Amino acid sequence: MEQERPAAQEAEREGVEGLIGGSPLDAAQQLRIRATHRGFTYQHLYAVGCLLRLRDAGGQTLLVERDEDLEVMLPDRRLYLQVKTRQSGVLVWSNIREAVTDFENAIRAEHEEGRRSGTPVLVVVSNAQPGPDLLARVRAADWPADVRLLWPAGPPGQDTWLPPPAQDLEGMLRWCTAEAERVPFRSLKPQTLVEKLAARVQYACTGVHGQAFAATDLPELCEQFVEELQAFPETPDTYWPQQNDDELLGEQRVRLMVGYSGAGKTTWAAHAAGRCPLPITYCDVADGMSTEAVAESLARELAARHLSSPTGGELPHGPSTEVLRAVHLRLAQTSTMVAVVLDNAHRLPTNGIRMLVDALPTVQLILLAQPWPDQTVLEAHLGITAQMLPGWTVDTTAAAFAAEGCKPDYPTAQRVRTLAGGLPLYILQAAALTGREYGADAAAFCDAFEERTHLTSTAQELILEQAFERLSETAKTLAGLLALAEVPLTRDELHQMAADVGLERASVNARALRELASHGLTQTFADGHVKLHDAARPLAASIVEAFDEEAADRVQRTLCRLLDGHRSPDRLTRWMRLLGATGRIDDLIALTEEEGFFERGYPRELRAVLADTAHAAEAETALRFDAHSALSVWAHQEDDLDAVAQHVQAMETLHRAGHPDFGHRERMLLASRRFRLYGESGDLKQLKRAYVEARAETPAPSRYDRGLRYEYAAALWTAEQYEEAGLLTMEVAVAYMDHLGLEDDDLLAPHAELHAKCVSSGTPDDFKRLADCFGLAVLVYRKLNRMDFGPWAVRAQKLYAVSGAMRSAINSGQDVADVLRLINPGEALKILDTLMLAAEKENLQDVIIGLRSQRAEVLARTGDIAGAWTEIGILSQYELTFDQAMDIRHQSQLIEEIANSDDT
Repeated sequence: MEQERPAAQEAEREGVEGLIGGSPLDAAQQLRIRATHRGFTYQHLYAVGCLLRLRDAGGQTLLVERDEDLEVMLPDRRLYLQVKTRQSGVLVWSNIREAVTDFENAIRAEHEEGRRSGTPVLVVVSNAQPGPDLLARVRAADWPADVRLLWPAGPPGQDTWLPPPAQDLEGMLRWCTAEAERVPFRSLKPQTLVEKLAARVQYACTGVHGQAFAATDLPELCEQFVEELQAFPETPDTYWPQQNDDELLGEQRVRLMVGYSGAGKTTWAAHAAGRCPLPITYCDVADGMSTEAVAESLARELAARHLSSPTGGELPHGPSTEVLRAVHLRLAQTSTMVAVVLDNAHRLPTNGIRMLVDALPTVQLILLAQPWPDQTVLEAHLGITAQMLPGWTVDTTAAAFAAEGCKPDYPTAQRVRTLAGGLPLYILQAAALTGREYGADAAAFCDAFEERTHLTSTAQELILEQAFERLSETAKTLAGLLALAEVPLTRDELHQMAADVGLERASVNARALRELASHGLTQTFADGHVKLHDAARPLAASIVEAFDEEAADRVQRTLCRLLDGHRSPDRLTRWMRLLGATGRIDDLIALTEEEGFFERGYPRELRAVLADTAHAAEAETALRFDAHSALSVWAHQEDDLDAVAQHVQAMETLHRAGHPDFGHRERMLLASRRFRLYGESGDLKQLKRAYVEARAETPAPSRYDRGLRYEYAAALWTAEQYEEAGLLTMEVAVAYMDHLGLEDDDLLAPHAELHAKCVSSGTPDDFKRLADCFGLAVLVYRKLNRMDFGPWAVRAQKLYAVSGAMRSAINSGQDVADVLRLINPGEALKILDTLMLAAEKENLQDVIIGLRSQRAEVLARTGDIAGAWTEIGILSQYELTFDQAMDIRHQSQLIEEIANSDDT
């Protein structure tokens, strides 16, 4: 094969970004922001380390963000700590020159002239090794004796009590956590103590509390942390975070977090409290508790914790809300900032919550509540928008199941998460039931739960049944329709479906929709679409079962019509399932003829529908032929060669029977399926004979001829005839480019330009077929142990992306990343992250594990060995196919080699 010139790196990057619209507009700025946050977080953790050791070192005070990042006041000295983090791993003179100059010209003078006490010392703390030039300067005779450097594995210097710098944030956190274990507060988890102290350091950096910590403050802070956290209900020993685990404090002073019982609101708040920089008071609103009682409880609790004379007798007399105002006034006079977590706030009347908010005008309030009808009224009065916890991720769902001895595969873990709406309590109970009653088979539990044939009631059902009991009949019906739809609908679309069951008044339907929203049963999107909460769907689906057969059929047909023509992944998938359910088999089989059909995350139920059609003697011969053709492709993808042979044999029988519509297309399809069988068996004689016979009956040049030659090349590759396969596939690629009027420069053009050519082409599917040729070239190169396949991978990826063949686009994108990982792992990592987003968007769940295992190895090449092992550990909690397990084992070996090479 002729060597192609290397593609420009920007073309590689631009092609992959075309999948989802690209990276952030200013990637350089994003990198700078990340580096800044890493630097500040490292500095805060180092300050925590100093604070933990300050008393034992005889220190008096730790100052933050004054003349230097940190300052430590000792009896006879004052240490000025400049904390420098460098992603490059090398510290150079220019990084610290300004700090040294300022120290020599200004800080020394302050001490020499008596304005500051003690001998000054500048200590530069860095996660990076000093470069050769800086190291030579430090070792020179004229280097200032009062300027010192600390770096990982470097000499400890005079102040051996200072925390040894770690190479990264994780290392610094581990050291601080280990040091925190020495603090004699056993009820306070070491990492929680570190997080709380780091939050206090960050808060002090804003200028509060004189930006100072006294050595004697630590025991008092620990006592305060213990009191705050003990007020919360006991949390599980193992905390699994919510997706994008948020901080306790939001952008607004009052934060309303809403979710069903079981959403993990209290557990989240208790855990986030460990990172909150403000003192926290927790108050749970008991059932039947009045606003006055809550106000009195809060007043006494705030006074006891934060006022110097906290006895109840010294509180002013009067109505409880006035007492609360008085306590707040005293807090404000002492500039004491606090946060209050009010749990089960929905149990209070709306005007009661407003009274509490008004009584505490500077307090950060976090309201935890279940959805309730007056929620929108409160939001309007307070000028806030309720937030919902996002729930557990698929990884956390898998971890919960693995803890019960039930490893799910990735698609099943995603399925569980969807059924449970991501709510922790529901997922935990699902895992326990799976282990106890379904033989650790998560898919079997999902089947039973969806079909409502499970025997044990779940918390999910019991909680949501109470919500449904409070609904009007119209609201229940709309919930059922939304459950049937499964995808977000516009209000007009929902109204059309409602009309099919007799709900024709738009105003009544709108009121019922608001009723559903007030109970937290729907989600409304920015574009106006509305969707039933995932957790409510299994229960709401039972409402549709009560429809009479005629009404149910009308609703399904209306929904099928509404979704027709939409190509977003969720709507397309639902539409395809409805085609089978409504008997539109012709349309369904027509979809399988599209080049991109097998690229999608198609619903598995379609195979059963096509299998029924393929074996139905009364069905049209042409439909049965195409059904067997589609089924043979699926069987080949799963390496089920016996099934492939059966389908090909059936196609031969049907082809011999004949049909008026049969022609060159059907002959080409049958020949290509035969090629695959002969290629898999390595029967070159039969393969070549079948190819010669098929070409003799195929007009050339034509799309049938091009397709036939490509399928023959693919079969040659399967039969290990790599050189011949490579030569032929490039001949076919040239034929496609001539047919499409494309030059090589067109393939490297920006994504938008190439996409425009594809859309305006008379045969857009041929762009995908051209991509197949380049993709096969990559496979040939790999088998020939040639790593210079990058140009073909780039072209394949771009063509797949513009033609909508997302599965193959992701596969080719992985090829591009595979080339780049050795020369530019950072760029390879960006590409894989983009591919991950595309796979999730297109619902291609079966490719996620492979992408992430490859990403783990690339992560190690960027220097993040710990992150790579973490990712491998997460993947190991899934049930893996043989190929996935072998891939992860291979990537693990590569990570081990990278780690060992870094150590030497």
